[in-house]
Amino acid sequence: MKARSIDDIAKTEAEYWNENKLDRRKIKKLRRHAFHYSYKRESKFLQEKVKHFNDKDVLEIGSHAWVSWIKGNATPKSLDCINISEVELEKGISNAKNIPFEINFHLMDANTLTFKDEMFDVVYGGAILHHLDVKRSISEIYRVLKPNGIILFTEPLNMNPFYKLYRYFNKKERTPDEHALVNKDFKIIKEKFTFEHVFLDFFSVITGYLSLKIFGDKNYDNWINKIGYRLDVFFSKIPFLHVLFARVIIYGTKK
Repeated sequence: MKARSIDDIAKTEAEYWNENKLDRRKIKKLRRHAFHYSYKRESKFLQEKVKHFNDKDVLEIGSHAWVSWIKGNATPKSLDCINISEVELEKGISNAKNIPFEINFHLMDANTLTFKDEMFDVVYGGAILHHLDVKRSISEIYRVLKPNGIILFTEPLNMNPFYKLYRYFNKKERTPDEHALVNKDFKIIKEKFTFEHVFLDFFSVITGYLSLKIFGDKNYDNWINKIGYRLDVFFSKIPFLHVLFARVIIYGTKK
């Protein structure tokens, strides 16, 4: 089977988001249980790192993660937001009212950035790299970052057996070309960046599913989810088990 071109993939991604072809109701219900506690841990980590965005030239790959990541936590010198989808871009624009810093929105593919070299101090995104050609997009991110520039991404992983199985049987919740990250993607990133990562959600995927079945789409703060989260925190300290986790935060510096 002939590999699809980057242009073809970009066209399909834009189509799915513009025409609202994704049905993510089921996965959102699962995440509200499975990630209830890890979202708080993630938020604490992000808030600490986002402090470094103050007075920096920042690029978001995406167009509205800044609302929860940056707003109220940092004041960048400038913020540029890109999205391949006109509809998603408009969502970002509609949120950008009474913001105390400059925000510029661009319809653009992250695989082929049109910015000049070394324009940004920071490039970040929420669940975005897995929609891209990782090798191509990381090269572009590297190019537009200034020396010692920072990357910050949250991404799904394709290594947790339970989450992988769930994704396989619920294909309407994702675009045809998206691919949760695997080990080879980390190798690509390590070629150009030194980074630390925080792994999230192994047992909580299982306990979250059980919790959803028992409680329905409510009562996320319960003993089942607490057990999954506490197990995850403990086992995340064991490096060889990292391949079993469902999500990762990547925070790195340009080599």
